[in-house]
Amino acid sequence: MIQRVALICGNGAFPLVAARAARQRGIDVFILGLKGMAAEDIAEFPHIWLGVGQLGAAFREIAARDIKDICLIGGLGRPEFADLRPDWGAIKRLPEIFRLLKGGDDHALKGVIRLFEGEGLRVIGVEDLAPDLLAAEGAMNRVPFPDDLKEDLAFGHDCLGALSAYDCGQALVLAHRRIIAIEAAEGTDAMLLRVADLRERGRWRAKGPAGLLIKAPKKGQDLRVDLPAMGPETIASAAKAGLKGIAVQAGRVLILDRAAVAAQAEKAGLFLFGFTRETAA
Repeated sequence: MIQRVALICGNGAFPLVAARAARQRGIDVFILGLKGMAAEDIAEFPHIWLGVGQLGAAFREIAARDIKDICLIGGLGRPEFADLRPDWGAIKRLPEIFRLLKGGDDHALKGVIRLFEGEGLRVIGVEDLAPDLLAAEGAMNRVPFPDDLKEDLAFGHDCLGALSAYDCGQALVLAHRRIIAIEAAEGTDAMLLRVADLRERGRWRAKGPAGLLIKAPKKGQDLRVDLPAMGPETIASAAKAGLKGIAVQAGRVLILDRAAVAAQAEKAGLFLFGFTRETAA
């Protein structure tokens, strides 16, 4: 049973939502806010501010409070080594840090997990603190998932799985088995704006709502960190792109305020569907 947890918080709204959910479950929350990333609102919890390179300070603060469980949440970005400004605790671990910075995001985050586990800490996932943030299975609003998109869902899910070997892409847009866009470093919302631009410029021609956004974690990804996430901006961008709807892997994608986002999608005429490996086969 989790009694105390340290949240290492990056940007976005998810860290604060998860912290509040953990508090409601009777868990004592201590926040380590990353400077230039975490929101000022974390001040409603016991907290400190740290630079990305202050690894030694992070370990000391966590140990001083006898905390054994930590959770990394929020957009953490990918710092250049020159921006780390490492403290002594990080300097002692420079070989490990160099190794984790060489590769994709999943490689880097697995390296970060090893650093914390090497200090005897247990890295937990958001589902341990706020399970209601995860996508539900099946229809999440009253716009039905069209039967004629089942083939596209299976095709797109297979495509994301194939990309996993290259440690890139947790989302894509496709229509009639044609890949329209694949998420890269820009993120899902920026990818969707790219799709909208393709339609406006006539590079992707479609009459009326068309296309499907699929979001899922990479194969072999450690689900304790960097789960795909979506919120109101994703719905707005999907609507601007003229899509039919959104399919996300149930239990493996974070949704900020699931009920409100599902209602927003419904109002925009978009379905929001939580698929499983079986329904995407």
